[in-house]
Amino acid sequence: MNGDNLLSIDRLEEFMSNIDNYMSDIVHVEPNPEVERILSLTGFELKSLTSEECCEKAYSIYNYCNFLQKKHNKETARLKWCEEFINYAVSKRSNEFDKYTKWEVKVNSVIRDDDLVQKVWRVKRIIDGNVTSSSEIIRDIRKQADTLLELSRRKHNRG
Repeated sequence: MNGDNLLSIDRLEEFMSNIDNYMSDIVHVEPNPEVERILSLTGFELKSLTSEECCEKAYSIYNYCNFLQKKHNKETARLKWCEEFINYAVSKRSNEFDKYTKWEVKVNSVIRDDDLVQKVWRVKRIIDGNVTSSSEIIRDIRKQADTLLELSRRKHNRG
């Protein structure tokens, strides 16, 4: 496992570079500093907004969600690379195990015995936490934008 396999650290760096290049080709959306202010509006401030203002603020929040989603997608690609690396390392050494050995036992054994796989596994754990956290944050922020759109509709219908 010292770099002779297809999923070496060099391949990880190349993969990460390709992801960076791909993500920079996508239309870049900078986080809007006003979004933080919008997300922290009080109930009184929300009531004072017009229907159009609610739509504008919802649009700003959706743009911010797109920015966060791009970061999330990049982390998800990293996570999948780590999973593939670990799976490849385990399958490469599968002949060392009894045919009835559970996959989880094989994975843990390879992680314990191979320094490179152990490093990738540690990175995978960190990335997995980031992916879980970011998906929940994006979901919650999108709900706030949806709420602003609904508020805009109600205000528009009231006249």
